[in-house]
Amino acid sequence: MFELQDDLVPRIVLTVAELYGVLPRSMSAVVRAKDPETLTPYEAFVRSLSYNERLTAEEHASARAALELAVQKAPRYADAWAMLSWVYLDEYVVGFNAKPDPLGRGLDAARRAFDADPTSHLANFALAYAHFFRKEFSAFKNAAERTLALNPLDGFMGMPLAYAGEWDRGCALAERALKLNPNSPGKFWYPIAVNAYRKGDYRGSLNFALKVNTPEVFYDPLLIAAAHAQLGEHEAAGKALRDLLRLMPDYAAIAREDLGKFWNPDLVEHYVDGLRKVGLDIAGFPLLRTT
Repeated sequence: MFELQDDLVPRIVLTVAELYGVLPRSMSAVVRAKDPETLTPYEAFVRSLSYNERLTAEEHASARAALELAVQKAPRYADAWAMLSWVYLDEYVVGFNAKPDPLGRGLDAARRAFDADPTSHLANFALAYAHFFRKEFSAFKNAAERTLALNPLDGFMGMPLAYAGEWDRGCALAERALKLNPNSPGKFWYPIAVNAYRKGDYRGSLNFALKVNTPEVFYDPLLIAAAHAQLGEHEAAGKALRDLLRLMPDYAAIAREDLGKFWNPDLVEHYVDGLRKVGLDIAGFPLLRTT
């Protein structure tokens, strides 16, 4: 009986009440049609949950507008500040609706969230996420551990943990979330797909990347193109590359810098190799590993 409880309780929590469970998804759907200016701070927070499910520039703009109004109305609302930090950071990560200094604004919003409520799981996640992309890995590690102490089921923490070098632990978090909640966002598959590619399992990487399904984010076709290219499947690789360049026409010029947001130089060059095999003319010298 206790073994059954250990299996069922996390499944119920993630499927029903977690950020991307049935209940928050239903609540978010109700408020999506409302004008951001009419939302209460809590409704704005709930509205923002649909952004990470859909990952489009339009959803990003709506979430940002609603959350900025929310924190004006409720300056001590930690979860709204945390989600606003996340939205700001995605200006840097995926380039949606970018404004100046997204990393600085993202960190500031995360700190406001933490100051408002140090026990908030989302506030600690926002701090970890901001420190990761700022390459402040000691601070990232501390915030990540606090996040997982508050919510051991956090599948989103899988990506930055894996990319920071804890591949097994990070991928296990993402895999558990996907197993327990079939409604988990497709981006949970990212670290799993990248880890397979890193280890030379290109077929596995391709299969995982195809499950991400965020068609307006250029990392989807990037992962697919590189895996197909390493497998020698040039026609499919070429199609994925065209999809990538439709979303990011100048990607050849920024590829190394962009991939370096996430991965160490060796993994960056591994992906550069795949993209070159499909015909992307990536200029410049390999990134240098730093201590």
